[in-house]
Amino acid sequence: MTDEQDLQNLLNEINAIDEADIKKPAIPFEIYIYEAERLYTRASEDLPKLTAINMPTDLIDNLRMRTNALRKAQLNWVELNNDKKKANADWKAAKPELLKLHKELIQSFQFAFRNNEVAMQKLSKIKKGRSMDDMLMDLCSLSVLGKDNSKLLEAINFDLSLLDRAAETSERMAKVKANKNARLYFQDDMLIIRNKAYTLLKECVDEVRKHGQFAFADQPNIAQAYASKYRREKKREYLKKCKLNKSVTKNEPSTP
Repeated sequence: MTDEQDLQNLLNEINAIDEADIKKPAIPFEIYIYEAERLYTRASEDLPKLTAINMPTDLIDNLRMRTNALRKAQLNWVELNNDKKKANADWKAAKPELLKLHKELIQSFQFAFRNNEVAMQKLSKIKKGRSMDDMLMDLCSLSVLGKDNSKLLEAINFDLSLLDRAAETSERMAKVKANKNARLYFQDDMLIIRNKAYTLLKECVDEVRKHGQFAFADQPNIAQAYASKYRREKKREYLKKCKLNKSVTKNEPSTP
């Protein structure tokens, strides 16, 4: 069964978790998933001893399925973030062109239409907006206004191809902006599913680890396989750093 299938099969169980009960990981998601995979392999090997202390056999199957589900949920979240970054980058890259074209059209129209009261009134209405959404609409409106008054523009040697370009830019940039905004709308849902999938997996990981640590309490080398290697190494680094700082402080000359 694929990770996607496991995620879909567990989706009702994942969504049933209350947001107030969501757990926050103390380690990076990728590392937690890797450790859950290692735990599944170890616990599968030790299954006879674990079931001997009354660990439910379906706990191992749940561990595998929930690990796969979280892996897929995390991948979905990472891909969404990447898409979001690309959408933002696309918008940022195209924005200067929009602003430059908008400014060029406004300046040219103001000069070309200066003696045409009707055209100037229409131009004034178009210029009222200040937001980026307004500017997108402006380009389309300016294109129409320019074509309706093309003779006035030709009189100042205006490049009429800019009118089609304005309409095309408006349509293209509207799609870029819509894509950027769409990524924001999906963000919260993806994040919540990922975090709930982690919470569901954590219940299973914690339970398997408790059984493993009890079953191999007299075999420390095996028992440590039922604990987080990442957190163990982080703790070792922290203690080493504390010891080093203490040693430096001790060796510093005291001030008279």
